[in-house]
Amino acid sequence: MDETKANAREHIFAAIRTLAASSDSIQTRLINATESILQVTINEFERDRELKIRFARILDLLAVDQDDLERTAVETAAHMTDFEAVKVADLICDFFIDLH
Repeated sequence: MDETKANAREHIFAAIRTLAASSDSIQTRLINATESILQVTINEFERDRELKIRFARILDLLAVDQDDLERTAVETAAHMTDFEAVKVADLICDFFIDLH
């Protein structure tokens, strides 16, 4: 197992647990999962271009405006349709699988 991605695996798994372990709306679960996701930096994937691009895609979907990523991600997720939020949640889950 690649220890350079251990931090990312830990935080993405925490995000998935947040997404799965609540009866809140998918948007609220995504907002709560964002806290864990933002603990991962894109620099953790310097050696894996594909993962870097996929993680950047997740960040782009969560926060179009990169100035205040956390605030913007919360606002973005709050206004997503169920379909959009589920799409982002699926990307997060798929990303976690590929971290192994």
